Amino acid sequence: MQYHNSQQKCLMEAFRTDCQTLITRFELSYNTHFQNFCEIWKEMQFGLIFAYHPSEAALTTFCEDALCIIKQFLVNASSLKERIGALYLTYGVYYKMPVKQLKIRMTLSDWSCLMELHSQIKQEEYHDANYILCKMIVDHIFIHCISDREYGIERHFYEKQEQPKLDVNLMPEIKELAAPEKLLSTISKLSKVYEEKKRALYDAEGDSSLQLYDASIADNIVDDIRTIQSESRIFVKSSDVKNTNSNKPSTAAAAAAETVQKGQKRIRVRKNQVLSKIGRAFEKGLQSEEESETEREDT
Repeated sequence: MQYHNSQQKCLMEAFRTDCQTLITRFELSYNTHFQNFCEIWKEMQFGLIFAYHPSEAALTTFCEDALCIIKQFLVNASSLKERIGALYLTYGVYYKMPVKQLKIRMTLSDWSCLMELHSQIKQEEYHDANYILCKMIVDHIFIHCISDREYGIERHFYEKQEQPKLDVNLMPEIKELAAPEKLLSTISKLSKVYEEKKRALYDAEGDSSLQLYDASIADNIVDDIRTIQSESRIFVKSSDVKNTNSNKPSTAAAAAAETVQKGQKRIRVRKNQVLSKIGRAFEKGLQSEEESETEREDT
């Protein structure tokens, strides 16, 4: 982790140096037009700052730090032309970066500096700079905050970490859970024992108000899984009939197509019933082997 932080620090120092070089070249150039800034940007190949990052998380981290650095140039520049260059740089980096959910954090003092710049460029009729600043304000790229950085432990887990991608078929494992003597079967047995003990206790005390647990929930899940399997086989067979008769329109083909649609609808309903009990995280993985085979054939 220490090595990673050191590497990130060196990267951002290099970015800061490139920003200073670009702004200085613009300040020493012949005019304040945005086209002039764009020519310097292209000569320096500044757009390559977003290339060759090892991961999406690293790119997001870079963009966050880059926005913080260019804002410092924007609010701390001494001369008006340098501030206009920093404004163009802010515009270029923000609208070119591939991470779109970020915003530029502005404290009260930062916003006061920005409004002061706005007054200056309006008064001296720097139309390019005025248009660009107004566009950024209208597009809501600034967010008003109490500090330059977002604090909190959870942000490093929520925003910085790579998100795992579920790209596997979990149906064989789910079928195994529904097999005799497996997890769902064990839950079903324990549920029935629990229900018997609970009923005996309620009968003894004359109280039946705490019926909060459905003892048949495991059996219902098993039944739904098996129904999905059987209906999926019917769906695949119907699809084969549809493909066979696709070149020969007939009443039988139309009936087969209708059967396929009804089969798809039944499967969706059954899957929603199962997912409501086992969790939506299994949605992509809850498909039968027959459906997987059909998808592979289609591709």
